[in-house]
Amino acid sequence: MTTKKNMTHIRPRFEFIVPMQHLEVISKIKSKLESSPSQITGHISNDLVTLDIIPSEVHYWSPQLNFRVEEAEDNKQNSKIAGLIGPRPNVWTLFVFIYFSVGIISFFISLFAASKYMLGQYTPMIWAFPIGIIFMLTAFRVGKYGENLGRDQSKLFKDFLKDIVDFEDLDKIP
Repeated sequence: MTTKKNMTHIRPRFEFIVPMQHLEVISKIKSKLESSPSQITGHISNDLVTLDIIPSEVHYWSPQLNFRVEEAEDNKQNSKIAGLIGPRPNVWTLFVFIYFSVGIISFFISLFAASKYMLGQYTPMIWAFPIGIIFMLTAFRVGKYGENLGRDQSKLFKDFLKDIVDFEDLDKIP
């Protein structure tokens, strides 16, 4: 099993092999979603699975689990499950927009201020770059805070997957 866990990852990825055929894994997921009333809902499209928290339990920082189930390349009797767990798409899009906007705006204002500085004209806009960095770090810390708020719901996803595949190394998923 490989996981890519890093302090800087807001959407950690995982990948592991389970000793079941991929269609068996998909059917187990379908039956678990249909049979057990839980805090998890989801949908399956071919080999792609998306798991969400039920609407009554969702808060802004609720995570979403997306993964793909496919045949393992080395053994057709095994399945490879690869995916990521992270913020829902609307939250993720907002943070990408914030990073992009702050980065572009601070870059161009800093570029303008640097050219003024090279011409011998002081402008307080020279502080745009460090202020932009501070805003980006703040957005990163807010994202990490949100990740902590969604930790219990992330554990629900891991437990759901653990029930399906009966695989002990799932605790290593970030």
